Formats: sequence, structure tokens, C-alpha cells
Amino acid sequence: MGGATVQDQSEDRRHGLRHDALLGFLGFFAGIAVLQAIINVFRPEPLVWPAALALVLVIATVAVWRARRR
Repeated sequence: MGGATVQDQSEDRRHGLRHDALLGFLGFFAGIAVLQAIINVFRPEPLVWPAALALVLVIATVAVWRARRR
């Protein structure tokens, strides 16, 4: 038969849930990092690392999101 087995469907669902969990984790921390980077801009001597961390997390979030859409 040409249909997918129950095991294949279960594996696909598990894979999708793993991507969703990773996307939620990255999205949450990317949001916190962006907020911290914005607050950092208003300090008398802003640091570079909060913006760099926010950039890395946002790029990772977008990459996981795009991979999930495929």
C-alpha cells in the first residue's frame, strides 16, 4: 500500500513538536534579549553584547521558523 504507517505519522508529529518547542524557547529568549538590548541603548554607556545576543537569537528563531515551514 502507498499510505504512511502509524509509526511514520507518529515520528512526523514528534519531529514537528520538537521544532515547535525549540521555536517557542528561542522566540521567548529572543524577545527578552531584544527588550534588554532596547533598555541598554538608554544607558549612559551602552554595551555591545546585549545587541549581539539579541541578533543571534533572532536569527536562530527565524532560521528554525523557516525550517519548520518547509
